[in-house]
Amino acid sequence: MKLARPAVLVLSLLSAAPALAQSDAFHGWSKDGTWLAFSRPGRNEITELYFCQTTEAAPKWPALLNDQDKMTEAGLECVRFLDQNKAPYQWQKLVSTGTAGTSAQGLAIGAELVTDGESPGFVVEGGGKTQSCYASGMRESSKLQKAFWHPSLRFVAVIIDGTFHHCSVTVKPGKAPAPPPKKK
Repeated sequence: MKLARPAVLVLSLLSAAPALAQSDAFHGWSKDGTWLAFSRPGRNEITELYFCQTTEAAPKWPALLNDQDKMTEAGLECVRFLDQNKAPYQWQKLVSTGTAGTSAQGLAIGAELVTDGESPGFVVEGGGKTQSCYASGMRESSKLQKAFWHPSLRFVAVIIDGTFHHCSVTVKPGKAPAPPPKKK
């Protein structure tokens, strides 16, 4: 019986691990960038799927989404599906994550996150200028986990501390910094 107690403890920890590791997932933007899709863990082990408008222009997304109620999520107007099976058929084929990484074609996300002040978030740098992108819930211990750039470089999506954030990029790409000179 002494072995049963540690086994229960190990099983309890293993079953809790997936719950701790759950985070938002970015699925991608439409080719024209007018909409995007991401998912977020919900209650009762349900993953909520969001289709969000990224611009003022009407999104060129599946017609089924036009008839749905919209809500604000991650700072965007979105359609939410609690049952992913009711989402538009083969929607995954309509999106692409673009370029993954903290930099792309002369734009970069600053190494440090902004955790204090009126606009916490991350900073996009390009062409000698910077742009602050708001991300709610930032702490000093916050970590940038993933970043994705739309092919047009008009948008960047990030996962910080497991939460999805999106920013419309206004700075222009600059020259990529020259590599440091090699030491002899």
